[in-house]
Amino acid sequence: MLLELLQRNAAHFPDDIALSYGEQHITHAELAERAENCALGLESAGVGAGDRVALLLESTPSFVVSFFAIAARNAISVPLNPLYKEEELRFYFRDTDSRSIITTEQHAQLCETAASDGTRARPIVVTPEKLDLIACTEAQGAAVDRPRRSCSLDNDLLFLYSSGSTGRPKRVPRTVLDYWWEIENIKATLDLGRGDTIFCAIPLFHNYGLVNCMLAAAGSGARLLILEEPNPFILRRRYALELLERERVTVFPGVPFQFRHLVETKAGAVLPHLRLCISAGTGLPLELFDAFHEKFRVPIRQHYGCSELGGISINLDEDPRPSAASVGHPLLGVTIKIVDEEGAELPAGEVGEIAVASRAVTRGYADLPELNRIAFRDGFFFTGDLGRLDEQGRLTITGRKKLLIEVAGAKIDPVEIEDVLMQHAAVREVVVVGIDDPTGGEQIAKACVVADKSCTERDLISFCQERLANFKVPQQIEFRDEIPKSPIGKVLRKYLI
Repeated sequence: MLLELLQRNAAHFPDDIALSYGEQHITHAELAERAENCALGLESAGVGAGDRVALLLESTPSFVVSFFAIAARNAISVPLNPLYKEEELRFYFRDTDSRSIITTEQHAQLCETAASDGTRARPIVVTPEKLDLIACTEAQGAAVDRPRRSCSLDNDLLFLYSSGSTGRPKRVPRTVLDYWWEIENIKATLDLGRGDTIFCAIPLFHNYGLVNCMLAAAGSGARLLILEEPNPFILRRRYALELLERERVTVFPGVPFQFRHLVETKAGAVLPHLRLCISAGTGLPLELFDAFHEKFRVPIRQHYGCSELGGISINLDEDPRPSAASVGHPLLGVTIKIVDEEGAELPAGEVGEIAVASRAVTRGYADLPELNRIAFRDGFFFTGDLGRLDEQGRLTITGRKKLLIEVAGAKIDPVEIEDVLMQHAAVREVVVVGIDDPTGGEQIAKACVVADKSCTERDLISFCQERLANFKVPQQIEFRDEIPKSPIGKVLRKYLI
């Protein structure tokens, strides 16, 4: 059904640019054809309805084409971070029972190794020369019949993963209908159309980039402009500014550290076409809001969402400066309430857990019935975030009940890092916490370790680097004689920060 978005754009304005990436400019007609060709390639590779296909790709045209091709096969996409290491990939391949892995030559051997231990997943390599084709097929050309497959709206479209307090990410199945609601919602809320250019500098494997950039563009006919090789963003910020100005970008979804780097660069830019900057992932400091507005004359609108149901709210106040700390009003079809520990709804102004009802909410975490009974109740998803509603219905996030660390826009589960460190022979006890980075305004992970044997900070960091994606590796190791605990044995994390 999602392929129909590309086909509709190709029918109505075939020669408009749908996707720009470096020197590549792909029209709507070309993008639809490439996705159809790729779907035929997947068919010849044996990918069928309900199969799980891992996407281990950077944010490139290959990702866009592959995603829509998988949807056209009525298969299920499993987008994964290309920074993951072998042990992490093995977990995802097993947990999803992935049949295939679409990846590049750079990652093919890693995928082979990760998939060799008890999984059936096999790599399908896309190359720079044939970004739209699967290497195992020659299925291209106008003479080939383009299949039109019906698809139930209740079919799973995507498996995402949400961090939590279990030590392993939780699989979140999302259906075709879930994303159909999301696309219609974001298009209507942001008033997107054919004249917009959406700048994508955030990962497409994350729901924020997937919806607010890729699917928003496909659903509205807007142009998607992907920043090639966006990391580290500090080295790309001058080029990013050039693109924003030269390409007349109108919508820029980003994360706070990207906006900070743009403010701090000495280069200037005049951005008269930029009508909407959106920030999500973590809270936007008020001083950054002010600095960005002063330099570029564009306010940053805070957005709130999660993997379990997508977009929740956005601050679209006519003058957002008085409410800059707020993530705004609920999106269309979304209801927010604030509840106490017993689940009773709290009045405006009081802080409690944020509970959300939405037409796009997942049916629950895969294979976690006990957690589902806690997290999904009475038609609401209990987010684990803390916040308050004001008298006008605006939401302000004040903290989290869950123990997550936010590093450069990514949420990290400290329990996952603790589990890895506990595998080291010298570690007797460990607690991982988030602390402020003394060199900037972001968080970093710190591991507080009680060791039985002699080891160094470098030993433990190297141990983590072999088993965790680099952004999860703790940047500080603090050795302690004991971990502070309450009389009932609860770890007192406030004394470790």
